[in-house]
Amino acid sequence: MGARLRNVEMRRVARARRLLIATHNIMDGLHLEKLLPAYRALHRAEQIGVLCVQEDSVRSSARIAAALGGSFRVARHGGAPRLGVVFDGTRLAPPLLRVLQLPRLTEVPAWQRALYVPTLPPPPTALIARFARFTLLNFHVDAGGDEPHRASQLRALASAVPTSAAPVVACGDTNAFTWDAAAAEPSLARMLAPLRQRHGAHDAHAAAPAPTHFFARADEPKLGHQLAVMVGRLGLDLPRRYDVVCAAPRAVEAHGRVRTPGSDHDCVWARLRI
Repeated sequence: MGARLRNVEMRRVARARRLLIATHNIMDGLHLEKLLPAYRALHRAEQIGVLCVQEDSVRSSARIAAALGGSFRVARHGGAPRLGVVFDGTRLAPPLLRVLQLPRLTEVPAWQRALYVPTLPPPPTALIARFARFTLLNFHVDAGGDEPHRASQLRALASAVPTSAAPVVACGDTNAFTWDAAAAEPSLARMLAPLRQRHGAHDAHAAAPAPTHFFARADEPKLGHQLAVMVGRLGLDLPRRYDVVCAAPRAVEAHGRVRTPGSDHDCVWARLRI
């Protein structure tokens, strides 16, 4: 009888240590009403522990938390107003938050100025959330610029977090666009290398990659986005994988992707043993 009770307790502890961490760029919440059912369905099926949100606002993250249930809370910092962390308050205590300013883009290529980055953007920020058992990095690097620039931003993020903060889980939007589809995955791997080398945080979806960004769904008011929507709907979408969850490989128990037409990005997740 005692052995049976011990086995039950061990299984309970193992379940408690499993945590599903998801990440999603919600496209400024322009079509949030279409996204909330997808979050609820994922939670029913897999039990969300944490959802990192990019292009967030106070209103959007509050609505997401309410849609997931009364136990969910929001961690936000005024220094990173477009990043939010929605988490299950029955499983995690509120994290300590820190904001990191990432390297600024110094020049926008002419073709990007013409389409979607007319002026130099402000330096982006990353949100570092220190939970009791792990450190979460929520990031959204520049859409403008090129791979070396975006890699420099991720290198700055990896360098700013001490190795003693392990385990590190990094989630976010890499904006890893390449014209050449064959070069996309190697490019993304190079960008994520600093997180892998310094913190052992590997791309959970690298072994089974699938596009997460679609220009045909970028239904935003800017002219460049509307042109992308029109071209994308003609079949010239150039879908690429932008969105990642990075964690120690031994911690990744399962991973997946949720199609979300209410955003130009799909939601991706990994269930981790932490």
